[in-house]
Amino acid sequence: MSGFLIDTNIFSEIFKDNDEIIRYVSELEAYIDTVIYIECLQGSKSKNEKAAIKRLLASFPIISINESIAKHAISLIDKYSNSHGLLLADALIASSAMSAGMTVVTFNLSDFKFIDGLTIVKPN
Repeated sequence: MSGFLIDTNIFSEIFKDNDEIIRYVSELEAYIDTVIYIECLQGSKSKNEKAAIKRLLASFPIISINESIAKHAISLIDKYSNSHGLLLADALIASSAMSAGMTVVTFNLSDFKFIDGLTIVKPN
């Protein structure tokens, strides 16, 4: 598998109707993972907003966390949490992307740039 795993902060711009980001993501073979889905829902402010988020996210294939992804995330936390402050959600997102051979699309390059073997890109 290849493609692009779209980080939660990118969706924040999509939810704000940022046309440039919407266009950028629409041109990608874009995916989400379970963590990104949950983070987007967690950021909702109402039932109506949550329903709109679910409708949008339903248009993206979802990578589910499995045992392999979880074990790799544990390894990433072990390696990078003390030295670089890697957090659980970012470790799971990185692990999902790496397991599928995907590039993470994010505005927060600093959350991921130190992870060996992970490809990241920031939209222009």
